[in-house]
Amino acid sequence: MPDPRAATSRRHPLPALLGLIALGLLMGARDVLDIWRKVACLSQSQRQALGLCVRDKQSGRLTMPGYDALNDLLGAIDPAAYARALTAFLQAHAGLLPRSLALDGKSVGHGKCGMIITLCRHEDGRPVAMTVARGKKEDCEVSEGRALLADPQVELVNALVTADPLHNKQATVRVILDKGGDYLIGTKENTAKRLAGARHALKETPFLT
Repeated sequence: MPDPRAATSRRHPLPALLGLIALGLLMGARDVLDIWRKVACLSQSQRQALGLCVRDKQSGRLTMPGYDALNDLLGAIDPAAYARALTAFLQAHAGLLPRSLALDGKSVGHGKCGMIITLCRHEDGRPVAMTVARGKKEDCEVSEGRALLADPQVELVNALVTADPLHNKQATVRVILDKGGDYLIGTKENTAKRLAGARHALKETPFLT
C-alpha cells in the first residue's frame, strides 16, 4: 500500500509499523496507546523479525517507534487503499493460505443421544468432517475427536486446528503434526505440566502481559 507519511517522517519502515499495530491488536489492545504499551517490551530479535531497523547510536540496539509514530500513521492511512492492498494479497494467495479448522463436540438431546463431533471451517462454520460418539463427554469427545483427525479422508496439510483444553493430549496433537498440520489448543490446570511449560516458555515475552 502507498506510504501516507511525508518523506521526512519515514524513519521507521511502513511494514514494521503495521506489524506492530497488528501485534498489539492480537495481544488485546483497545486503543493506540494500549498498542504502544504492549509492544514496547519486544525483544531485540522480535523487533528485528518485524522489520525495525533504526538503532540507538550509542548502544546499537534496535529502537521502538514512539506513540506518535503509530498514532500519526493510523490517522494518515487511506482506509480504501489499505482495503485494496489486503484484497490484492488475499486474492494472490487464494487457496494457498493456511486453513483454520475448529474441532468441537456437541451433545444431542442433553447427552441422552450421544454427541456429534465436527471439524469445521472458522470463517463460515462449514463442516469438513464429522463423526458420532457415545459415552461420557470427556472420554468419547477426546478419543473420537482424535479418530476423526486421524481418518485418512481428513486432510490436515497446511491447516491450523483449534480445540478446547479437553483435547490437549500428546496423542491428539501428534496426529495433527504427523498429517502436516499445526494446532492451537488451550491449556488449563488439568494439564499442569504443559501449563507450567507454556508459562516458562513465554516468560518475559509480551504474550503474558
